Amino acid sequence: MSKTPNSKIDKSQPPVYEIRIKGHLAQQWMDWFDGLTITLEEDGDTLLTGLVVDQAALHGLLKKVRDLGLPLVSVIQVQFNETNPYRSKKGDKKMNSNIKDTEMKDKKVVLSALWIFAMLNYLYADVFTLFFNPAALKETSTMPQGPALVFAIMMETAIAMVLLSRFLKYGANRWANIIAGIFHTALVAWSLTGATQPLFYLFFASTEIVCTLFITWYAWKWRNPEGQPVYQSARAN
Repeated sequence: MSKTPNSKIDKSQPPVYEIRIKGHLAQQWMDWFDGLTITLEEDGDTLLTGLVVDQAALHGLLKKVRDLGLPLVSVIQVQFNETNPYRSKKGDKKMNSNIKDTEMKDKKVVLSALWIFAMLNYLYADVFTLFFNPAALKETSTMPQGPALVFAIMMETAIAMVLLSRFLKYGANRWANIIAGIFHTALVAWSLTGATQPLFYLFFASTEIVCTLFITWYAWKWRNPEGQPVYQSARAN
């Protein structure tokens, strides 16, 4: 850590500090530093910039940095310049872009993980069905091609959504998850109609329906990051 004095600091202006942290600050911790400009830099550092009223406030900020467990690189007092807002605007723009990228990646990871969870439930439900109900194997072998194709599409879309959720762009990603979520929810609900199902299948099916309904809701609530504000409140527990 280095603390560099600046002989050109105007004492009549409010003190402005640049606090550099090694590593990118996670989204959920950004509200800790409300009022500071947070820039996620390309070299992997996080730069906190803003007015610090006194030394006690500065020490409070440094304590928060310490509590995060990220290495402190430097603390520098800089000249406050109201007539040259270029640096601040540039930093805000970069921070805005980085936060949007982080939010986008987080959404994609969550959706991909949910599809993995749903797919594992589908597989284990089939394994349990074949293990505890051997007659189901005979029924499966004589299943008409139409229903068999529908179930094959169900499994393939779940597998595909694991990848598509990670790599599709926002618009296509959102609608693919909404449509696939509705399709899977309806198909599993339909499988519960007709003959009485064993308890283990009801358990798996209920879990699958909750999961795909959540996927549908989560994708529906996913708003275009271009319309998001720079800062979002995300209190750390």
